[in-house]
Amino acid sequence: MSDVTDRILHSIKRIVDKEIQQEHLKETIKTYVDVQAEKGFPFGELTILHYQMLKGKELDKVISVAAAIELLVLSFDILDDLEDSDDHLKLWMKEQNLALNASTAMIFLCLDVIRKSGLQNKEEAVSILLDYSLTAINGQHMDLLGRCWTEQDYIEMTFKKSGSLVSLSCLVGAVLARKNYPTVIRQYSKLIGLIGQVNNDVSDLQTWESKNDLLNRKISLPIIYLLNFKGKEADIIRDYYKGIVETDKLLHSRDQMSELIIDSGALLYTEVMKNIYQQKAKERLKKLDVDSKYIHKLSDYIL
Repeated sequence: MSDVTDRILHSIKRIVDKEIQQEHLKETIKTYVDVQAEKGFPFGELTILHYQMLKGKELDKVISVAAAIELLVLSFDILDDLEDSDDHLKLWMKEQNLALNASTAMIFLCLDVIRKSGLQNKEEAVSILLDYSLTAINGQHMDLLGRCWTEQDYIEMTFKKSGSLVSLSCLVGAVLARKNYPTVIRQYSKLIGLIGQVNNDVSDLQTWESKNDLLNRKISLPIIYLLNFKGKEADIIRDYYKGIVETDKLLHSRDQMSELIIDSGALLYTEVMKNIYQQKAKERLKKLDVDSKYIHKLSDYIL
C-alpha cells in the first residue's frame, strides 16, 4: 500500500469514527472501505494530485476531502452493484438492505466533510461534486436501460457515468487550490474515465465468473462489436441478447465464445478505440502549464 493510499485509508476511518454514531453502521462502512482499499484509491489520489499540481498549501485538509471523495465513489460502486445484480460475490451483495443504508450514509459524509473542511472555494467544490454526481447518475440510468447499442451511444454513456466520477475527483482538487483552474482538466479527466472503463470492458469479457458482461447481457465496446460481427458464429450471442438462448447453452459454448472474442477482432477493435482516446488525452495533457512531474503522473492514468 502506497503512502498516499495509507493516508487516505486512515483519514476515511477517522471520518467514519467521528461522524457515525451507530456502531454496526460504523463497522459496516469500515469493512466495505477495507475491501475497496485492496484496489487502491485512485479517485482520492487524483484529487490530491490536482491540488498539489496547482500549488495548494493545505494538504492535510485536502487528504480528508480525498477520503470523502473515495467514500462517495464507494457508495456509487455499491449502488451500481445492487442495481446491476451481476456480482454476487461482493460482500455488500450478501446484505443488501444494510449496504443501501451504508451507501446513503457515505454520500452525506462526503458532502459534510467538504462543507466542514475550512478550505477556500469549498462551496465551488460542493457544486462540482453535485453537478458531476448527477451527470454520473444519468449515465448509470442509461446503462441500466441497456439501450446503448452503438459505439457513439456507449461512448456518450461512459463519459457521463465513469468520466464524470473521474472529472469530479480532479476538479474538486483543482478548485480547492485555485478557483481559476485550467479548463483543460475537464477534457482529459473524462477521457481518463472512459479509458478506465474500456480496460474494465476487456477484463470483464475475459473471465467466465459471475462478473462477465457477456453472461449478464451487458453492453460494452467489445460486445457491441460482437453483436455486429457478420460471421454466423456470433449468432448465438445475438440470440442470447434477444433472450432466445439460455445461459446454460452459452456456458456450454464458452470455449468457442472465447475463441470468437479473439478471432473476430473484438479485442483488437477495443484496443484501437482505447488508443484513439489515449492519444486525445495525451494531447490535452500537453496543454497543461504545470511541472512535468505531474504530467508524468497523470499519464499513468491513461494506460
